[in-house]
Amino acid sequence: MEDLPRATMDKVVYRLCFEFICFLKDHIPESLHYQWRYFRAHGRLCNFQNPRRFSEKIYHRMRFPLPDFSRLADKVVVRDYIRDTVGDQFNVPLYIAVTKVVPELFDALPSAFVMKCNNACGATRVVLDKASEDIQSLVDLANSWLQRDFSRCNGERHYRSIAPQILFEKALLIDGRPAADYKVHVFNPAEGDAYCFMQVIGDRFGQITQNLYSTDWMGTAFKLGGSLPPSTCPSITLPPDQLPQMLDAAKRLAKPFGYCRVDFYVHDGGVYVGELTFTPGAGRCVFHPVQWDQMLGAKFRWPETLEMPSPSSGIPMSGVPGGQSSGDQQLA
Repeated sequence: MEDLPRATMDKVVYRLCFEFICFLKDHIPESLHYQWRYFRAHGRLCNFQNPRRFSEKIYHRMRFPLPDFSRLADKVVVRDYIRDTVGDQFNVPLYIAVTKVVPELFDALPSAFVMKCNNACGATRVVLDKASEDIQSLVDLANSWLQRDFSRCNGERHYRSIAPQILFEKALLIDGRPAADYKVHVFNPAEGDAYCFMQVIGDRFGQITQNLYSTDWMGTAFKLGGSLPPSTCPSITLPPDQLPQMLDAAKRLAKPFGYCRVDFYVHDGGVYVGELTFTPGAGRCVFHPVQWDQMLGAKFRWPETLEMPSPSSGIPMSGVPGGQSSGDQQLA
């Protein structure tokens, strides 16, 4: 190997290290695997027997997910839960959802759209003008998402039971840029009213920002993470007119759970649900001061016993509505 260029040697070493880590992940006991992940994020071991901190309860969910997490984390199937709970007007208009992407599919799509995978986080592509895109590259990207087992990336096991699909939605653009992402964290304690705080993500595909607000749009007593700068743009620092509507919908959607994060977009006066999240940040969310990990954990009803009504439309626990092939879902 001495004759190899340094860049090539670095790639070889990186690949060997990556394969070694994958080998360890596949062969070490599950309990050690999750403890290792938790320790890396929080600098201590996770109490799986009696979780009290917010982070511990999220890790417990990752390791021991309830069946409904798979159904409601599915970006296609959750649309029916949203429709039945708060109304179909909260669903982002869907053009089509498929189990395989082919070039011809793009012919019927509008110039701008969002392409995303239903069983992964971050597998999203905003297309502003399809005429300027390499369609085959989009096809290859989408189909590569379908082959990926996202549940193995961060140990979020509820993603494993979601049948993979690619969905194409209306692009919610403001001045040619994606709308801000309003994440409502809803905590339902064993007794008393829900506690909520807002996490607003701006300019997601540029210089990403994060602002935290209480429900009355005051600052929070804690910080989340620490690497993202806050936005000073009035469109984010001022509360949206639709805030009461957003909070009401979030509480209704999150009501069956001790905790749930409901993501929204505001566009042309309407409020749209992006997704429901049960394991935000794959358990790596760090609060400052750290006491808030314990304080928010106390607002997170536990243990989790969930009795949700069966979906009115006959949706299986994972898959597409009515058990149909996703190829049967036509362009709206």
